[in-house]
Amino acid sequence: MKKLNALLLFIATASTLCAQSLQFYTGKRDFLPIEILMEDGSTKKGFAQDFMLPDVATFQMIGKSSEKSAHLDRKEVKFKSSKDDKNIQLIQVSDIKSLIYTNEDTQETFQLDKRIVKEINNDLELESEGRVLMLPLMEKGPINLYGYRSMTCRANFGNGFSSGFDGNEDTCQLMYVMTYLSKPNETVAIAPVDYSSLSPLALFNMKTLYKKFYKAYEIIGADCPEFLKKVDEARKNEYFSNKTFKENKKESDTERKAVIKGKKGAEAAKINMHYKTELYTKMFRKLIDDYKQTCQ
Repeated sequence: MKKLNALLLFIATASTLCAQSLQFYTGKRDFLPIEILMEDGSTKKGFAQDFMLPDVATFQMIGKSSEKSAHLDRKEVKFKSSKDDKNIQLIQVSDIKSLIYTNEDTQETFQLDKRIVKEINNDLELESEGRVLMLPLMEKGPINLYGYRSMTCRANFGNGFSSGFDGNEDTCQLMYVMTYLSKPNETVAIAPVDYSSLSPLALFNMKTLYKKFYKAYEIIGADCPEFLKKVDEARKNEYFSNKTFKENKKESDTERKAVIKGKKGAEAAKINMHYKTELYTKMFRKLIDDYKQTCQ
């Protein structure tokens, strides 16, 4: 089996056999600074609790999907106008367009946009219903890239089925990056493949899975005929392939090793996690860049 197949096989079996699922947050269960963009065009500024942020992970019990464990399907947000305010409001996600959190320690912002997420089925058709999620924005552009990191982490407390994570990335291994595609002003996001739901059997035919990626870009870029030619060209050249992944990995490893030289511990772990995340998302960015250059 090729290296990527083996890696993806491990992903599928780990999600079934291990106590690994996701909650993303900044290491605090406190109320965090937030700006809420409402569907009616208004804005609320204050503090919100418990909507997980896409930067670190904890373990949960076996049997949950990663989206549910990351609370991306939350139906309401706990909000108050000031940190000392005793009056907690419950704002329905149905009334929310976007959430913009601020990490008080680093002053980084994290944006989550509401989308109806639809998958590409085995007949290469977009499913009709979908599910409403608040998706973490990874990269903004004419086609937004949404997603989150799935990690397995060495337990800091508890047992193998209910463990915790303290934000130290040198205890974690990146399994995969779940990705979604959506236009900035659209309500639908497309998930080409839900890695957490794949069976080991599905991974023996990678070409079938890769077909879903081309279809996702054809749907998202249907408004631009010139871009569709780029997608067709990528398909003919088998751009989505183990070969492309290996070429990207070789290039990434060379740069990563140069940057990490002389660094240890948490600093080295953060660099490793950055480059591994970039590796898993780079393949998706090529056609996004093609759309940007061709259709803008």
